[in-house]
Amino acid sequence: MEPARLRILHTNFHRGWGGQPSRILMLSRSLVESGHEVVIAAPAGSMLAEKASRWGLETFEEPQFRKSKHMASAMRDASCLHRLLKRREFDLLDSHGSQDLWAAAAALKLGRHALPLIYTRHNTKRVAFHPLNRFLYRNLVNHLIVASSSVLERYEPFLRHGDLDRARISVVHSSYWEERFHPGVKPAPLRREMGVDGGECLLVGVVGRLVLDKGGTFFLKAVAQIAADLPSARFLFAGRGSEEEALRREAASLGLAERVRFLGFREDIPEITAALDLSVLPSVDCDASSAVLKEAMALGKPVVATDIGGAREIVEHGRTGLIVPPGDSAALAQAIKQILHHEDLGRAMGDAGQLRVKSEFSIRRMAEGT
Repeated sequence: MEPARLRILHTNFHRGWGGQPSRILMLSRSLVESGHEVVIAAPAGSMLAEKASRWGLETFEEPQFRKSKHMASAMRDASCLHRLLKRREFDLLDSHGSQDLWAAAAALKLGRHALPLIYTRHNTKRVAFHPLNRFLYRNLVNHLIVASSSVLERYEPFLRHGDLDRARISVVHSSYWEERFHPGVKPAPLRREMGVDGGECLLVGVVGRLVLDKGGTFFLKAVAQIAADLPSARFLFAGRGSEEEALRREAASLGLAERVRFLGFREDIPEITAALDLSVLPSVDCDASSAVLKEAMALGKPVVATDIGGAREIVEHGRTGLIVPPGDSAALAQAIKQILHHEDLGRAMGDAGQLRVKSEFSIRRMAEGT
């Protein structure tokens, strides 16, 4: 028996790009391909709205979804969502961030719309245990989807006090762009770009936003510990963020200015990842279900990741990569050395990781779980 065709409204407050809007886009595309009707409510000018429109998905761009301190704006958002719900028939509403969740909950309550409210939680940040949130999860959110089992820890007080029960929570990991990250991707000419044409040069990279949560400073401290032992290795950051200048200064102070390259924002991340010998995720917070890990594994690359969020649910320690404690530069350095010094180990990890992401983290699997 085929599943019922659903009419789904997604909401999301992000204006920039990242794992959350990326997941919404790939999920929405997969749901539409399966015959469901999907509308994405996102701020006008947001990257999600622009990319969704480019892919032929329907968008609703009236809400601003600003932070909760902007009460008048929040009420306008609730009002315009209410008008959309009156105009269109939906079967459920799936919110993906705190600002849009509260606007959606208010729209449903004020308009007495009888459709389920789903909340998809994408990160491992703390969930404040206060009366408003207790009311939200007890009375307004019908079902909670979390991006990894690690996110459940943030809801332990709500579960313990009966505001949530495990039957109303599903764990559905994020996926990765399978058409962009696959074994056939040709490596970018990074060695030439970095001025080291020799094939014997080892490349180790950190892909992602340059923010405190991503642990870039611990990566640099790890590099400083192994740089002399690995004279042929070069290291890079691909991404931009508020910590870029601080990381550049840190690299210079550690004597690594000639060994570490900052590539900035890049559109050719698949090709960059394909050129790496090792992909590192040194995060200290926030990563619930890292796309960077899945992307590297899909390209057959070994990975080193810190034990944050869902890393252990993605990486099988010792088989597809290595897991180290967050904020421990010595452990990170040792793991990087272990893989780079043993080429066969890195190759075996890459092969095993490729099989794992293909079977466990496909877009189809994510959509079916949702």
